[in-house]
Amino acid sequence: MKTIKFLLTVSLIFLFNAQSFAQYLETSKQSGIGLPFFELAIQDKFDTDLQHHKLLVVAHFLYDDLTFIKSDTSGFDTSFEILFAVYDKKGNVVDNHTINRKINVKNFALTNSRSKSIILKDSFTLLPGEYTLLAKSTDLITSKSAKRKIKFKMENFAQKPVALGTLLFLQDVKLDSAGKVVSFLPTFSNNFAIKKGAFYVYFDAFTKDLNKPVKIHYQFKGERPRRKKRILEIDTTITFTPKAHVFQQLFKLDRSRLVHNKYLLTVELISGKNKTKAEQPFSFFWTSVPTTKEDIDLALRQMSYILDADTLKKYLKAPLPEKQKFFERYWKERDPNPTTAKNELKDEYFRRVNYANQHFSTMTLDGWQTDRGRILIKFGFPDDIERHPFEIDSPPYEIWQYYSLRKTFLFVDYTGFGDYRLDPRFMDMEYE
Repeated sequence: MKTIKFLLTVSLIFLFNAQSFAQYLETSKQSGIGLPFFELAIQDKFDTDLQHHKLLVVAHFLYDDLTFIKSDTSGFDTSFEILFAVYDKKGNVVDNHTINRKINVKNFALTNSRSKSIILKDSFTLLPGEYTLLAKSTDLITSKSAKRKIKFKMENFAQKPVALGTLLFLQDVKLDSAGKVVSFLPTFSNNFAIKKGAFYVYFDAFTKDLNKPVKIHYQFKGERPRRKKRILEIDTTITFTPKAHVFQQLFKLDRSRLVHNKYLLTVELISGKNKTKAEQPFSFFWTSVPTTKEDIDLALRQMSYILDADTLKKYLKAPLPEKQKFFERYWKERDPNPTTAKNELKDEYFRRVNYANQHFSTMTLDGWQTDRGRILIKFGFPDDIERHPFEIDSPPYEIWQYYSLRKTFLFVDYTGFGDYRLDPRFMDMEYE
């Protein structure tokens, strides 16, 4: 492993779900370590019999998380299965399905790909109630397994005047001649890694009264760093008269119309005086290389602790493709394990940036720009933190101890607003 300006630690706390000011979507620590890890999404849909729900289940496997062996014929094979089981609130099995898959690839490089993947879909017909979905994958070559659980509740939608199913974000859609969705590619973690092209919002809706037109009101609110109030960017309403009690809705939007990286979508269904709403957060966080000028400029500035000033200045002024090539080249040259598709060093660095933004941001600075954020990014999590938030004869302060590095840092909140500054007496410690 090449020498760099910060030390890699393994004690970083994993924060997966959308840090407040993050632009990097962290990779799960269960991915890329030999387990058949998968992402999971579910959608509550309404059956046209007005009695049942349809639970749509979608699992997503990266090729890199599956084990391939040399095929007896040509290329490389993998074989795995996934069990989907639905339990009621008493723990009784309501239904279960097992899906088996075998994949052959011709190129060895594909066996470690984190861009190639397979998506499996399944569905269950359920009565209203409270349930738990268990999804368990098993690699049939190594016998290793991974599992996930999701609790969910299905209400009796037919007893309500109006109802909305789960809002599902889609990357791609195929429609039949009548405009009905026949196949689709969902996004997982409600995140779009590339901020260009169109995306879709897909859901079921129900209205009891077919004699009245319905309105579907969409609001997209963006979140700005260090601001609690979201910015309303898109506000639109569609009015029509449905032909059936249960109907699908597909809303298409160009990603370029959204300027922020984190959003809250609110959908409201209105029929006369009756209304209901559903909300879903989503994001545009990069996963490999930032795709927009704003994102890569921020990522480069966040690397200022490991880049020299001249290099940073040069690439902040460079065209977008040149910035991206430099970013990709920089981290590739420092990849501690080039034989894997993951770059553990890059993941660790930007996880620390995310953590700093989540925990140390102030009214004027993102967390990575603060003294505590800088020290955490450079040296990792301290072995011990001694906190003194309510001292009578001194402002709040924290003492960070790095025993293995023989470093101690004192941070003082002189203002009382959470803006902890590194005490000048400890500044030399950072560069020793």
